[in-house]
Amino acid sequence: MSETFNVGESIGVAAGPLQFTFPLSPSVSVVTNVFGDARNNASVTIMSGSMPVWVGSMNQVSPIATVATELKLGSLNIKAGTTFTLTIPTTMQNGNVLMQGELQSPPNPWQPIIAIIAMWPLTSTV
Repeated sequence: MSETFNVGESIGVAAGPLQFTFPLSPSVSVVTNVFGDARNNASVTIMSGSMPVWVGSMNQVSPIATVATELKLGSLNIKAGTTFTLTIPTTMQNGNVLMQGELQSPPNPWQPIIAIIAMWPLTSTV
C-alpha cells in the first residue's frame, strides 16, 4: 500500500511507495507515485477529476516524460511539450519531479509553469 501526501507536507514513513498530489486547478491535478528500493522510479498521472488522462514514467536511465499532444481538460489546457523530470534522491539531496511547460485557462493566454510537484528523501523513518 502506498502513502499519500500533499506537496510540502512533512513525511515520516519507512522506505516504500510514496504518492504526492499537486493541484493545477480545482478539477485537474498531477499525481506522482514514487517506488523502487532506492526511490528512483516515478510515474506521473494527470487527472481530470477522478479520471486519468495522461501517464508518464521516469527512471534513472530515462528521467524525462513529455506530454506529446495538447490536453484540453475543461477549463484548463496543458501544452504539448510539457515535461516532467525526475531527480533521484541521494544521501546528499532529496529526490523530486519537476514540471515545466505551459498552462492555459481560455480565453487567457498561455502561462509558463515551472514547479517541483513532488519531493522525497532517499529513506525516512517512522
